[in-house]
Amino acid sequence: MDFELTPEEKAFQKEIREFLDKECNENVVAETLSMEGEGPYSKELLRKMGANRLLTPRWPVEYGGRGMGAMAEAIKVDEINSHHAPFPLDGVEVGNALLICGNEEQKKRFLPGIARGDIEFALGYSEPDAGSDVASVQLRAVEDRDEFILNGQKIYNTEAHFSDYHWLLTRTDPSAEKKHRGLSLFMVDLKSPGITIRPLITSAGLRTNEVFYEDVRVPKENMVGEKNGGWTVIMNALYGGGGGGGLATGTKRVIDTLVKYALEEKQDADENQWIPETMAGLYIRTHVGELMGLRATAFADLNVSPPYGGGGAVSRLLGGDTRRLLYNTAMQILGPYGQLAKDSKWVPLNGEILREYMDAPRWTIVHGSQEIQKLVIATRGLGLPRR
Repeated sequence: MDFELTPEEKAFQKEIREFLDKECNENVVAETLSMEGEGPYSKELLRKMGANRLLTPRWPVEYGGRGMGAMAEAIKVDEINSHHAPFPLDGVEVGNALLICGNEEQKKRFLPGIARGDIEFALGYSEPDAGSDVASVQLRAVEDRDEFILNGQKIYNTEAHFSDYHWLLTRTDPSAEKKHRGLSLFMVDLKSPGITIRPLITSAGLRTNEVFYEDVRVPKENMVGEKNGGWTVIMNALYGGGGGGGLATGTKRVIDTLVKYALEEKQDADENQWIPETMAGLYIRTHVGELMGLRATAFADLNVSPPYGGGGAVSRLLGGDTRRLLYNTAMQILGPYGQLAKDSKWVPLNGEILREYMDAPRWTIVHGSQEIQKLVIATRGLGLPRR
């Protein structure tokens, strides 16, 4: 399979790279690395990207995109990561699902705003008793004439404190024989009366949130898909966008940095002889993960499901595990110095390794735990029955 970029894709890569070289300044990077979420500088950058149709290159032109393929999306992800730019993943994920499941009024109402960088969404899936088993959600939505009344709690809603809408999975039929058949999906204005957002800070310092709903009224026209058809909508949100991620440039850069550090600081000590073989193994894993992601992206452009599981499940599985192993190895290479705070004069590599090390476990859970990714591969890719 040939992964060479087309002339159009190379031109897009050059355009977005030059744009971010110019516009992604130190204020934007500081906001990104603070792990607090979007600030004013990040929001301004996203709107500039939207004005240049750089946020949603895969979407149709009439909704603010460029009508390109999944590879353009992978290029965008790669350049955003490389520049430490803000990452509007959830809004784009919502838009991907709306393109498939939304009605025409919803598409016209939301897609252009997402593409411009004016509308952001937070994903409302997880609950205290419903994590990877998302079909177990219990936040209730009760029909009342032209509205639904919502009561319950969501957790780990990372962007809720600066988002405009909640992409909210609810239970509309508690008596459904199969629990995933009693779910409905709503787009909820986060300024609605009865919503309370409280911060949750992870061990890495990332701001996420718990969100409480108390008699929140949502109009019926904000339901995506049919009543009790929410499972289909979120499957399209999680796995319907196609592709397998970016081009692994960020991970390769960390490996290159660690190799340089080891050559300068660690090559003479006998106890460090494990480093070359370990770094070579990580490079191989990263390269394999990149090829898996590119292969999934190529299948997405052909509108064909990858034979190993839809939505790049293999690349997600391998990518999250590789990220964890990479930063575990980095901390071993740095030794006790790796535990120093960023403002210490003795801290190596600007203190970035410790933050990423603390954040790495999250990437083995995002969009489904490793067990869930394996289940997707087994059932969708291999045709095995569910347990």
